[in-house]
Amino acid sequence: MSPEEFQRASRLALRNQDYRRLVHLCQAMRKVRPAYADAWFLESVAAEAGRNIAAAVKLVDQALTLDPKNGEYLVQKARYHASAGQMGEARESAEAALAAGARGPSQLNTLGAHQTAAKALRKSVEASATNPHSQFNLAAAEQFLGNDDAARFHYEEVIRLQPTNARSYWALSELDKNAVSERYEAAMCKLASSPSLCVNDALYLAHALARIDEHRGDYATAIQRLSEAKARRRAQLNYRFDEDRQVFDALHDAYPDEVTTDTGKAREAPAEGTVRPLFIVGLPRTGTTLLERMLCAHDAVDTLGELQDLPMALKRLSRTPGPRVLSPEVIAATATASIPLREAYLDSIAIRTRELGRGLRYHIDKTPLNALLLGHIARHLPDAKIILLRRHAMDAGLSNYRQLFSLDYSYYNYSYDLEDTGRYIAAFEALMAHWHRVLGSRMHILDYEDLVAEPEQRLRDTLNYLELPWQDACLNFHERGGAVATPSNSQVRQPVYRTAVERWKRYGDALRPLRDALDRSGYEYQKL
Repeated sequence: MSPEEFQRASRLALRNQDYRRLVHLCQAMRKVRPAYADAWFLESVAAEAGRNIAAAVKLVDQALTLDPKNGEYLVQKARYHASAGQMGEARESAEAALAAGARGPSQLNTLGAHQTAAKALRKSVEASATNPHSQFNLAAAEQFLGNDDAARFHYEEVIRLQPTNARSYWALSELDKNAVSERYEAAMCKLASSPSLCVNDALYLAHALARIDEHRGDYATAIQRLSEAKARRRAQLNYRFDEDRQVFDALHDAYPDEVTTDTGKAREAPAEGTVRPLFIVGLPRTGTTLLERMLCAHDAVDTLGELQDLPMALKRLSRTPGPRVLSPEVIAATATASIPLREAYLDSIAIRTRELGRGLRYHIDKTPLNALLLGHIARHLPDAKIILLRRHAMDAGLSNYRQLFSLDYSYYNYSYDLEDTGRYIAAFEALMAHWHRVLGSRMHILDYEDLVAEPEQRLRDTLNYLELPWQDACLNFHERGGAVATPSNSQVRQPVYRTAVERWKRYGDALRPLRDALDRSGYEYQKL
């Protein structure tokens, strides 16, 4: 096969999204020309399409050994790392891409999709101010960085350029959630009434309009509006709670009594000066970001943000087929096996941990649903600290339902239906009670209601668990700058507030499916 034939065939396979054919072409080409860089690069594209980011990184790295200053390869590598939460590596690749001459609008947009490349996004907008895609990416980056006025300006530029851009209306409503605006209500209602509106745009508009309904005190209409849009998405996904139930059951069965380290020996104290992992876990919307910001105000703590490194490492080590990162098969293959999970995880985050400041005692991994992996963490990372955030199930359920999570992130598929949300929370809380019995003092449990009612006392308790001295800065966390990549980005830039406690009571019978699902499960909120 000649390079020309390969390029024609691979372009056709890409256009048709025939990734199996693309892999076959790449491997066939490498048999003839092992040093043909594009054959490695295009197979990395196929690996990403199959959600195997680890393989995609390895393949693009091989392409870069053959063509180290290829801007396209470096742009893609930045995307792969960022999608895996590996922001240090993403930044390095983005900067290398810019240095290599990545300047085209599409390349700059790709780089700018990550918070580490805000400079590239600004250049993209300068080069093409009438491109709504460039404007949206810059707005999202500015919002991530806490530059709310700039973010608002660019979201409104998108709407000016493209009045049918539903995602920008929703993004503005997220940005202004503490000062709800009705400015675009008429335009959103007109767009929402379109019979050709796609499922995703219907979700964006429903969430934005529901916030206006809530601001007016019309909570029943808000829930009804969300229910109609979310039902379409749920039908599209064909979600069934039984798949999640099987994961919960497998975790219960994998660690029925106690968790010993992989060697079966007692935990060893970390060496002096070692930076230890600190996992902050819990359901989404239960205060994990708030606690992260409080603790990062301490000079012995810094954060790596929400990472996918631990579950991805576990998936790789399980050697199980299929796209699901956490499944009964993955759990069965890894729960009692002797696997190098600690080494794989720490190697994966090594570049980012080296970028943190000196004198640290802890680096935070704040992926909420690492809560499912507490057995694996306790077994393979015995020096890690674990803090579990909990919240009243009705408030947690409402907050999950009101939040529009990433549409590509399957972990939160339960949140498209109130009954599914109730069943998921009940099963999640049963697992957390199980971890409490199994792990005991190895984990610190903190209730959101207590944290916002008595922030100083609860922070002191948490710092005692971490064996850290008190610092007043932890209470003044909102005075610090810095990026926030979660839906709580606006809330954690202000002092602690209590208005979200017992919010569910405002909704009355509109939340009956959630309450009934919790009641049927036998769940009852209680301190652990």
